[in-house]
Amino acid sequence: MIIRSIAALSLILLSTVNHAEAANATTDSRLAAAECSMPNYRPSWVEDELAGNVKLAVLIDADGTVQETKVISSSGHLALDKASARAGTQCKFQPASNGSEPVWAQVQYNWVLN
Repeated sequence: MIIRSIAALSLILLSTVNHAEAANATTDSRLAAAECSMPNYRPSWVEDELAGNVKLAVLIDADGTVQETKVISSSGHLALDKASARAGTQCKFQPASNGSEPVWAQVQYNWVLN
């Protein structure tokens, strides 16, 4: 019997994504101290061998809370995309020290069958 497990890793990309100012995007130090939860991987997905990478854009407010998530690169599996988006809303970032405006950042979940 082959036992398979899934590893979902979240990677915080340290560049901000600001659609209005994409050319002038800057690094925000509060992105470096992010904590994101591990998405739930359902047993039925193991049987279907679902795997892939999901890249999210997350809007972070001055308190470090995620206000909005958008899938910007799909895994090709709606279930994994939705699970990643749910987990992305639970990410917690370091609060801004200067009460700055919300900032967009990227979070990537890599769904890998082991």
